Amino acid sequence: MNTNEATTNVNNLQSTQTYKAGSKVKHFHQFFTAYLIVIFLVIVVGLSTIVFFLAQEYKHSQTSITEQLFSLQTQYLQQTYLINADKLIDSILKNIDSNDLIPLQQALSLQSKKLSLLKSEYKNSYQQWFSSNNLAMDLLTRIESSHTNNELVKSKSLIQLDTLLDAINIQLNNQQTDSKQAVLLSKVENKLTNIVVMLKRLNLQTPQITFDQLSNKMDEMFVTDYAKQLANQQDENQGMADIVRDFIRFEDLILKDDLLAKWQDNLHLIENYKQQLLAQQEQLKKIIDEQLGSQQEVDSVLAISDYAGINKEAVLFSLLPIWVVTAITAVLVSSSGLLLLIRRKIKVASQFSVNCITRIIGSETSSLTAEEKDSFSQLRNHAFYSAETEQLIKKIQQINSYNHNEVEYLALTDKNQMLEERIIKFDSSEKSTSELLVEQQRCKDLHLAAIKQLVLLGVSSIATKIGASNKDDAGEADNHLNNAHYQGLDLVRQLRQASYYRYLQSSDALLTLSDVNLVALIQAVVLNSRNELILCNNKISVNIDEKILPKVNLDVALFSEMFSIFIMLLFSQQKNSQLSLNLQLVDKNNGQQKICFTGQIQDEDDIVCLPQALQAFSDDSTEQSELGDYFFTLLKNQHGYDVSAKLTEQAYNFSFTLPIAVADNQQGSHYPVLSLPDHLADIEKDVVKLAAKYFVRPIEVLLAVTVPEKYQRLQQLLQGMGLQITFVSCELMLQQHWQSGRFAVLITEIECQLFTRFTIDEGEEHSAIVAITRGVFSLENRVDIKAQSENYPLWVLGELSAESSVSELVTAMTPWIKEQRCGSYTPEEQVTQVTSSSNNIGAIAEDELALTSLNQADSFNFERYLKHQGSAELAIFMLEEYTTENIVLVEELSQAFTVNDVEKVDAIIKALLVNGRILAADHLLQLCQHWQTLLTTQGVDNNEKVQITLLSKTKQAVDEISQHAVTIA
Repeated sequence: MNTNEATTNVNNLQSTQTYKAGSKVKHFHQFFTAYLIVIFLVIVVGLSTIVFFLAQEYKHSQTSITEQLFSLQTQYLQQTYLINADKLIDSILKNIDSNDLIPLQQALSLQSKKLSLLKSEYKNSYQQWFSSNNLAMDLLTRIESSHTNNELVKSKSLIQLDTLLDAINIQLNNQQTDSKQAVLLSKVENKLTNIVVMLKRLNLQTPQITFDQLSNKMDEMFVTDYAKQLANQQDENQGMADIVRDFIRFEDLILKDDLLAKWQDNLHLIENYKQQLLAQQEQLKKIIDEQLGSQQEVDSVLAISDYAGINKEAVLFSLLPIWVVTAITAVLVSSSGLLLLIRRKIKVASQFSVNCITRIIGSETSSLTAEEKDSFSQLRNHAFYSAETEQLIKKIQQINSYNHNEVEYLALTDKNQMLEERIIKFDSSEKSTSELLVEQQRCKDLHLAAIKQLVLLGVSSIATKIGASNKDDAGEADNHLNNAHYQGLDLVRQLRQASYYRYLQSSDALLTLSDVNLVALIQAVVLNSRNELILCNNKISVNIDEKILPKVNLDVALFSEMFSIFIMLLFSQQKNSQLSLNLQLVDKNNGQQKICFTGQIQDEDDIVCLPQALQAFSDDSTEQSELGDYFFTLLKNQHGYDVSAKLTEQAYNFSFTLPIAVADNQQGSHYPVLSLPDHLADIEKDVVKLAAKYFVRPIEVLLAVTVPEKYQRLQQLLQGMGLQITFVSCELMLQQHWQSGRFAVLITEIECQLFTRFTIDEGEEHSAIVAITRGVFSLENRVDIKAQSENYPLWVLGELSAESSVSELVTAMTPWIKEQRCGSYTPEEQVTQVTSSSNNIGAIAEDELALTSLNQADSFNFERYLKHQGSAELAIFMLEEYTTENIVLVEELSQAFTVNDVEKVDAIIKALLVNGRILAADHLLQLCQHWQTLLTTQGVDNNEKVQITLLSKTKQAVDEISQHAVTIA
């Protein structure tokens, strides 16, 4: 260290020690605290004063408005009722139908009643109107009662006149009629025609002059006595005789019923009624005009009124603006003055801080004298010396003490390291890509090998059907094969995901686009998850927006995998939950539609955090998961975005948006809501019987249909037979799945290359090819399979349909299904076997699962138990221990069943299964096998009748073993 550096360090040390001495230093903001408090108080007092006066003004104006509003409201109602009454009177005066007069008069009476209830200077007039309208109502009732009879007589008269005119016309056209008769008939016809015209126009609106004309014509006709004249000229003419008879009937009808007199009475009453209405309307209009005049006077008064003339407080409120202006001015002036003082003090303090720091920096290059030390002490005791200034001085001293060359060296070192990392990353990029492809190929080979093992399990399952010498051994072998098959399916899924993941991570990943039906694709994926839903007692419903176009262009395999993983993520760590999947159209333009996929989980239990697999998609989480990364890679390769997972009131939801190319702009029909697991009532009993009759087999069936939803019946029946069903909805997926060789049976309505060499057999010699019985069935006779089957004589071919009967399906699937038996017991003693294909375990009635009690001697086979132990002494010694352990296990089973603890129930059943094999207790073994099947298919439900019955029978079997053991010991 040189001399200058040593001197600088000594000065710094002395300065530091100087600033540590003395009293406590104020912070910068503390200099202005008092000013800020004063400003706050001034503003509060000013605003409080202004608010007080404004509140008083509002209260006063509100009272005035309320008083005026009531008056205006009454006046408005009065004008409304008057206008309605005027309109009703106009309607009554224009109406000619008596049936409409009474409703109109009733409405008019109601309006007059409303007017009479108002507080008005015209209240007496309104009450008179109400009374007169009630009397008019009685008058209209009389008019209506007589008007109906009058109209009836009028109609009869018109009918008689029409008959008479027709007879006259016929007679005039008759050649036997002489000229005198013709002249008379023509004259009568003219008279009658005029009467008919006037009679038809007769109604309650007919003027009195018109009615008098009709009456005169009638009287003239009767006085002339045309009936007698016609009778004198009939000359034994039958036509003339008929006319005379009709004419007489007409006269009798008019005279006897007194038609004209009755009509004249009604017309007179109507005329009086109209005059009364006109008088009322005239008075009504006069009141309306007076109302309008008074309203204009009120408006003028309101326009020129002010607060000074309303009440005694006018003087106070007239001074209100002066007080408001004074208060605001005082607040502004006070605040401005205080702010100026604060500004001045800030300026002085800032300048002092600058001078202080400048002096400290300038003094660092030389040693401090005694006078300078005293000067610095005085600065520190200055009124504007703050803690922030002191901190800045210390920081500057600390920074200046560093070696600048060292800082530059570190910066260059970091930059050099960054460049080296970029070079290494660039050199390894090609190597990374090639390694991903090699890894992907290795996973693909393992995936193919795993599929081959699945097929071999199916071959072994068929072999146990043929070669098993003991029925119990065959059933046990089937259980082992099924467990191996479930594990194999999980392995195949993981290897497929690993292969796909490696491929998508490489730069060589390409999308294989094809035109497909989006709705059918989603239905296939959801229906394929049915077994997992039943296993975890979960439910799912899919709702698709009607605006979504179904014909799209996408990578089918990539989308199906992504949608399947989407469902898996939502159901992660969930049981007894409800999932609602919603597909909503967000945007649509030329050739593309953006769809938002949202999954909402609903759970009865409170969920306080997202599942671990979904936490990576939460905004406030940094968690990662393999399945989440895989889903994000699938989504990214399809240009998906806006991925989010968040908690909701029900549980949580998970959503993303995906742009999809449109293949056809034709709008689809209504998309029904797809709910699973859906139990079809019409086949419920059939499925239960099939599930009780057939073993679950590791035999996979590929169901290729364009509308998967319509084939749920076929799926459930085939699963009831113990078969594993997989849906595909397009030719590309059908070709990939079928050519893999994984599926033993194909049921299709889609054309493809059915008879082909399978992928699992490629590169194998003929003797090493997996020999499993295969079958191809055409749905609805849509695929011609016989023309392609010449070189495959051993394959099973057939025709099926969505509505095929149970017997037809059993016959078709005979090579791949296997009936189950319960040892040497009779069918009545068997427990109904419930398989993974059971759609509704709860639908099995208790009497279908009833177990006949066994004799104590049949509870377990003692001879076989002796063989298992090796010696009689050891068998007797261990017998009590086994029976005691069974009793304890059953008690634990009951407790675990009460709380629906699936894992504990599974462990207990496995322990009972081991003891049952040692004791050779066939009945207990059968019950344990049923428990394992239930646990595999639907879990534990303490409300399920079948499971309650099965628990009871398990306890009974253990008790019978204990009782038999006591008799032996």
